[in-house]
Amino acid sequence: MNTTHLFFSKDNVPDPFYACIRDDPSRKDDRNFVEELWQEYAPHAEPEFLEDAKRDFHAKIWEMYLACVFLKNGLQLQKKTKKEGPDICLSVQPKPIWIEAIAPRSGTGADAVPGYKWGVVYDETPKDKVLLRFTSAIIEKHKKYQNYIRDKIISKDDPYIIAVNGGIVPHAIVVDILSCLFSYGDPVVIFDKRTKKQVDFGHEYRDTIKKSNDAPVSTNIFEDETYNGISAVLYSVSNVVIHPKNIGTEIQFVHNPMAKNENKLPLGIFQFGREWWRENEELKGKKWG
Repeated sequence: MNTTHLFFSKDNVPDPFYACIRDDPSRKDDRNFVEELWQEYAPHAEPEFLEDAKRDFHAKIWEMYLACVFLKNGLQLQKKTKKEGPDICLSVQPKPIWIEAIAPRSGTGADAVPGYKWGVVYDETPKDKVLLRFTSAIIEKHKKYQNYIRDKIISKDDPYIIAVNGGIVPHAIVVDILSCLFSYGDPVVIFDKRTKKQVDFGHEYRDTIKKSNDAPVSTNIFEDETYNGISAVLYSVSNVVIHPKNIGTEIQFVHNPMAKNENKLPLGIFQFGREWWRENEELKGKKWG
């Protein structure tokens, strides 16, 4: 490891997660993991990356982790020289692929996702609140995408991916990202009364969830042409502490069936994690590796 270019600094930092990973003796493996990622990502990072990480540690780790997954899988990154624009640009012919990373937190107010309580058994997890965090994150980044087009930072025909990380959202592990993108509610199992055997499996139809003030929020983003500039959504719940040894194997990559022909991505463009696409109104998946 190149010790002259370390990720962690000895400064006072505003982000307590950063300080904990840096200072806690029991977090040596986590620190080493971050430093190893940084050795790979440093040549591609924007100039302010390390300073930004002191204020928003998890979000910048997600950006770096994702970039390292792409590098590990043989994809070429375009170096960022300024703050404006999406977080990651893949140098792919004939057009670059832009990735905007976002790592939502648990939120505030009545719609916040409640944290875990030691010794408490939950009868029901707050799935709708978690889905609201992820759906709002995707909608937020779609608005940013429209600004990038307006400001001519990217072309309207370039592929654009929103990469969502739920690594610090409580209860995120029980939520299916597909429920943010398609009209999928709770799973439904159908049994034959006579044989008492399962004969089918599906999901309830649900295209919105409600905020605490009863305002509806769409959960069928990939069934709405409003969002046809989004080529795909990429999703992971990894963080510094909990992540696979083989990075990227947990990632889910969901193609947008409503994407414009100009910015659609071919199946198999990323051969890691699990890929999802819709074919003849049926959702199909493939596990890579």
